Amino acid sequence: MQTYYQMPLDELCSLLIGMTRGFIDHFPANEIAADALERGSLRRTLEAMRACAGLSRRDDTDVDLLSAVLDRERERELLGTFMVFDGRDDPDLGAVGEVREVLDLTDRGQAIDACVRSLRRIAHIRSICRARIDAEKLLLGR
Repeated sequence: MQTYYQMPLDELCSLLIGMTRGFIDHFPANEIAADALERGSLRRTLEAMRACAGLSRRDDTDVDLLSAVLDRERERELLGTFMVFDGRDDPDLGAVGEVREVLDLTDRGQAIDACVRSLRRIAHIRSICRARIDAEKLLLGR
């Protein structure tokens, strides 16, 4: 599988637009907005993202707004935390790996966490697209 840095730019932008539209279609705006004002703000943000996947913008205020709302709602669904060993048991060395803290979330919290991870992936791909578009403009300008 090609990484985002190796993909042709048009394929990467197409992937970003498709992922963004899928994210928007499944975004639970009515379930996470605190009031009608916030719901309207979320819908406007999502519609602006749908237009061009945020590539024409130079900032990430849309992602920041959505992340803040999703993080707030995920915190409400937190049951606690537990520790998980992430590694392997080596016969010579013993346990090799690390212990990390994992959030214990309700079912709704897990769905919100999936939205958060999807939004982070979109933001990551968007930043790569922007950098590659800027680099292409710079190189073509010479």
